[in-house]
Amino acid sequence: MTSRLISIKLLAVILLIAFVSACSKDENDDIVVFEASGDINGTLNQFRQTLGAQLNSTPGAIGGRREINWDGVPPEMLNVALPGDFFNPTFAGAPAARQRGLAYAGVGGEFRVSASLFTEVNAAAANQFVAFSGDRTFANISSNLWDAEFRVPGQTLAATVKGFGAVFSDVDGTNTTFLEFFNESRSLGKFFVPAKSSQSNFSFLGVYFKNERVTRVRIGHDGHLGEGINDISNGGTKDLIILDDFLYDEPVQKQP
Repeated sequence: MTSRLISIKLLAVILLIAFVSACSKDENDDIVVFEASGDINGTLNQFRQTLGAQLNSTPGAIGGRREINWDGVPPEMLNVALPGDFFNPTFAGAPAARQRGLAYAGVGGEFRVSASLFTEVNAAAANQFVAFSGDRTFANISSNLWDAEFRVPGQTLAATVKGFGAVFSDVDGTNTTFLEFFNESRSLGKFFVPAKSSQSNFSFLGVYFKNERVTRVRIGHDGHLGEGINDISNGGTKDLIILDDFLYDEPVQKQP
């Protein structure tokens, strides 16, 4: 009787452990993290497929994904403060190709696009950077903490996405550059960008939430280019970075 009772209790413990493990696995599976350094193309393509195979280029799309690689920024907008709605203008006659539903706001700073790896802002750090696609890259030159928000493409209506990712150049530290995702004021998690490898200068981080809606993404990094200091890998004290491609699924109108 005692042996049978012990066996029953043991079976109960095993079932409980299995149940807890299954619950934990399901919870973890709700968030899918894509990260890579060195050759990031394979992971980047996997993230694209998760967001949606269809690449949307004009307003009114259903499903699919959006991408920004900064190479569509005209010469007259290089090396000057970029409007926060540059990739979602809503004025009369706004170019449809730029209405991609992304705005950067919130925590502020001066956003710029450069065709010379920001030599004009910080010549001491520019030799640390490489462009991933084309020759134009993006940075907040005056703040190391800022937000990307979402709009219905071509409209001012607040929108949400399920996933967002970005390509980074010259991430040296493992816990210095991050993406933090929010649903309104509620944090959905902070995820650190992997450090670059010896293969290349690039790092990629993308996060997809199966059962959450993302209203904004906070980008944080160790320093900013406007400080005029050396990068940590060039004898400086801070890990300076720039960004290239942004990827996210088609923004949909935020529900009350």
